[in-house]
Amino acid sequence: MGKYSILDKVKPEVRSINSYTLREYDYEIKINQNENPYDVPEQIKREILDFALERSWSRYPPFDPVELREELAAYTGWNPEGILAGNGSNEIIQCVLEIILYPGRKLILPSPTFTVYKLIGTVLGGTVQEVPLKSDLTFDCDAIEAEMADSGDVIILCSPNNPTGCMYPQDRLVRLLEQNPGTVVIVDEAYYEFSKETVAGLLGTYENLIVFRTFSKAFSLAGLRVGYGLMNPALAREVNKAKLPYNINFFSIAAAIKLLQNRDILSGKIDELIAEREALYTAMNTINGVTVYPSRSNFMIFETPYDPEIIFRELLKDGLLVRNVSSYPMLSKALRVSVSIPDDNRRFITSLVRIMGELETSE
Repeated sequence: MGKYSILDKVKPEVRSINSYTLREYDYEIKINQNENPYDVPEQIKREILDFALERSWSRYPPFDPVELREELAAYTGWNPEGILAGNGSNEIIQCVLEIILYPGRKLILPSPTFTVYKLIGTVLGGTVQEVPLKSDLTFDCDAIEAEMADSGDVIILCSPNNPTGCMYPQDRLVRLLEQNPGTVVIVDEAYYEFSKETVAGLLGTYENLIVFRTFSKAFSLAGLRVGYGLMNPALAREVNKAKLPYNINFFSIAAAIKLLQNRDILSGKIDELIAEREALYTAMNTINGVTVYPSRSNFMIFETPYDPEIIFRELLKDGLLVRNVSSYPMLSKALRVSVSIPDDNRRFITSLVRIMGELETSE
């Protein structure tokens, strides 16, 4: 009898892929995860803490966070019966794919995009078909439509796309929805507040459309993990069957509600980050040897002629932690930088100018 390994029980497709990981580094300025550099205001934090202290921690959170769904309905303009909240939007994405994908069904993804989509689809046994972006790192709408016409059960479009920052044109999305009524079309709007463009207004017309959003970015709540999905109420009832009970703790629910009720306080900071994004893009365009791509989000991709790991390490020496995305398809020379406060952005530009100058003179 041959040697037995319990790992033989794991799906071969799962063993063939890498898990989603992020290595830890020492840094002074963290601009690698598209986080909001502006924290939740202290007064709002204290109000949330007071609520938590008054509540019994021995009791479960609401089985159905009705108040949160109602606040989200007011914010999004969508039916609360078609809103599902999760432990980060990734949880709701996983729930949707769980009820749709199985061996033989196809998940279509632009490439490169957020790697967790492919990871979940593969673990669930679906066939993942990737459609490359165009050479300018924008969506290839013609190729996506052709792939959908061939076959497709679900497609995920991250818009603005992570890591490239491009948007999927709304007129092409409408065509996609109309030509493929039997395909679930997911638009991940994790960075919606930085683009100020949403397709949520199409939800009432197209029952095959799902929109995902998160509190982790514009709402400065990455540490508490709250996200949500907007969809047809009948579909939401089916997706809810895959969601684990009590999936959001009461503290995170309270924080999300409080931030929605005080969202005007955060809107000014969002506008500041959009202005900083444009200023950062302009500054990077002046650096010899740097190619930077337009973005509608709070991050951007840039390329240089040099090894991205060298650029990454040199920036880290200056205390700046960016994201080396050179392992992504089509991004072999690329790094991603998150937009931060003005002082951080200026320090990043100063460091990048120094690094590029030294590398150029050393050739």
